[in-house]
Amino acid sequence: MDSRPRIRLLTRGDDLGAFEAGNRAIIDAYQYGILRNASLIAPAPNIHHAAHLVKQFPRLCLGLHITLTSEWDAPRWGPVSPAETVPSLVNRDGCFFRTTMELFRQGINIDEAVREVKAQLQLVRSLGLDICYLDEHMVPGWIFHPADTLRTPLSSAFKAIAREEGLIWYGDITTQAEALPASRDLPETLRHIQPGTYLLVTHPAYDDAETRQVVGSGHTQPGNLARIRAQDAQLLRAPEVMRIIDERHIQLVRYDEVSLL
Repeated sequence: MDSRPRIRLLTRGDDLGAFEAGNRAIIDAYQYGILRNASLIAPAPNIHHAAHLVKQFPRLCLGLHITLTSEWDAPRWGPVSPAETVPSLVNRDGCFFRTTMELFRQGINIDEAVREVKAQLQLVRSLGLDICYLDEHMVPGWIFHPADTLRTPLSSAFKAIAREEGLIWYGDITTQAEALPASRDLPETLRHIQPGTYLLVTHPAYDDAETRQVVGSGHTQPGNLARIRAQDAQLLRAPEVMRIIDERHIQLVRYDEVSLL
């Protein structure tokens, strides 16, 4: 048995279900690249397209990307639950607020947030998807109810849901893994990292007519988001990255494999 210290790389692709171009890029990054985990946005408009694709690749580890915000001008999305049952989560248009700060200022009802997360989990499971872990879209876990003098963060409720549902809470993995930037410097970084567990979070999508029209949340120019996400898609399939991983015997791992190593 090889007893040498190992380098383990946990690779994650976020926003599965948001764009068809993202769904295709994530699948390609798994099939032909280094991606091993993908996080689903249940309320997003292309979730059924995502489910159709990922069911063909059961070894791709799936997580629910807990989503309580809707940052783009288009597409916009709202809760899986009926909007009238989660009024503290929605804007006047019936969609989620654009930012976590807006959600916080609204005065979030924790019970409504829990109800919505469970509804999102039920939806993706109803599509025949095996969910392994929970993580957060736009990281709403810091939010607490303004009346709560203890300032109990929403992430505590999320973690409790994970335990109740027998899922991995991504925050428990984050404490074990060092984050790597998804940048053009990744090959150089991989050449020099020492044994340990590392996390690479990406947002892959293809640059096409769909993604070029997306604006909002810091991307005010059409095409900006498409360009940035296409870079992530390329990074996950870059020959140089794949060659270094092979040469250094870097293990590409799923969320459900981290606790076993």
